Amino acid sequence: MAKILMATDGSEHAVKVADAAILLANALGAEISVITVTPVSHMAPDLVALYQEQMEQGAREILEEAKSYFAARGLEVETIHKVGHPASVICETAEKGGFDLIVLGSRGLGKIKELLLGSVSNRVAHNARTSVYIVK
Repeated sequence: MAKILMATDGSEHAVKVADAAILLANALGAEISVITVTPVSHMAPDLVALYQEQMEQGAREILEEAKSYFAARGLEVETIHKVGHPASVICETAEKGGFDLIVLGSRGLGKIKELLLGSVSNRVAHNARTSVYIVK
């Protein structure tokens, strides 16, 4: 059975990404896993614990919403929460987990910001050894 890894940040655009993943899963007879990645913190050490707790709670909420969204459409999904640099973690998870496809949304950065900062989807598209489907 094919395996799809859908990355989400819980944004409104994530619904479009989920719908695309559902279409692909149904067409391919694939199972879906949903991942969200808490970015690495560069805060002062005394704030890191508070930040981590808040980010982990946010990640749990994002994944529960995703799980409910898929369940309402008749699909059971595995959820994954990891901490690190999002693009790197998504690529690594896809490779180690034997996923056939990564599905994620494009990030609406302006041309200048994207040039300076890049985006998670851009980095995943260029660095993943797995096929990538970017939803606009």
